[in-house]
Amino acid sequence: MKRGKAMYLVLPIIAGVAIALQAVFSNKVSQTAGVMQAVFLVHAFGLLLALFILLIGKENFSFIKNFNVYAVLGGSLGVVIIFTIAKSITLNGVFSTVMVSVLIQMTVSKVIDHFGLFGVEKNPINLMHVIAILLMVSGVIIYQRSN
Repeated sequence: MKRGKAMYLVLPIIAGVAIALQAVFSNKVSQTAGVMQAVFLVHAFGLLLALFILLIGKENFSFIKNFNVYAVLGGSLGVVIIFTIAKSITLNGVFSTVMVSVLIQMTVSKVIDHFGLFGVEKNPINLMHVIAILLMVSGVIIYQRSN
């Protein structure tokens, strides 16, 4: 990887940490208030933070008329994500939940890249991608058998 591009890895590193922490925090809220209540609270606070950032950034809302409907399904998918992760941590633990979630996320992402779904630039799968996915699957199997 080129030196300049390595800096861009900071963002997915932050995202990875945030996903792991969000999973734990959502599970804690669900243990106190219930899973659907946790989903609501997590999204309500997320909405407030996003609105705050939008407002301090002096953004306007003219973008609303220009987006595709499927593009805003991310919020609905967020509900599914919070619900299933909060529930799964109780059943499977944090590491197993995040590990399997990341494996599936990466596999689905590769399918999206390969076919150029949802308007993303095509990035065809190759042998190294298949090997990487198989290694991740092997890691999940090894970890699950060790428990």
